[in-house]
Amino acid sequence: MGGKTTGRVGAATMSGREEEAEGSGDEVVRLLSAGGVVVRVKGGELRVAVMRSAYGTWVFPKGGVEEGEESVDAARREVAEEIGLKELTLRDELGGTEHEFEREGRQYRKRVEWFLFEAAPDATARANPAENAVDCGWFTQKQALSLLSHANQKRLLRRAVARVEQAEQGEEV
Repeated sequence: MGGKTTGRVGAATMSGREEEAEGSGDEVVRLLSAGGVVVRVKGGELRVAVMRSAYGTWVFPKGGVEEGEESVDAARREVAEEIGLKELTLRDELGGTEHEFEREGRQYRKRVEWFLFEAAPDATARANPAENAVDCGWFTQKQALSLLSHANQKRLLRRAVARVEQAEQGEEV
């Protein structure tokens, strides 16, 4: 995704992009990313932007938090880089998810801070292959739930939709 992981930071801050855990030879690289669940309401219907990554998975846009960058700003930047949506209104913080994976013999633990954004009703999402987004579109909740590749992002979508519905009913989000 946008911004490749390259920098190392101290274990206490994790404000940068990666850190190596110290220990008994087992090396875990910790990554901090941020992402956006972007919704729009058009004709009274809620749609959510979902993208297909170069890895073949359907996901929400996300990527590394650069040194000195706030997570919300990183999420906004990643959405713009990956699916071209720049005019976004921040609606809520959605919390974080964590997952582990292995790549090229290294073990990674990634934390992603998620934010709920709203786009204009006529906003057009465009996949940017240079940022590992090969397809994207606006989908109903049901469609998005069937597309999303990861259980934690399906839970995230349900949380985001609940927050939007609460806001529409005039409840505090």
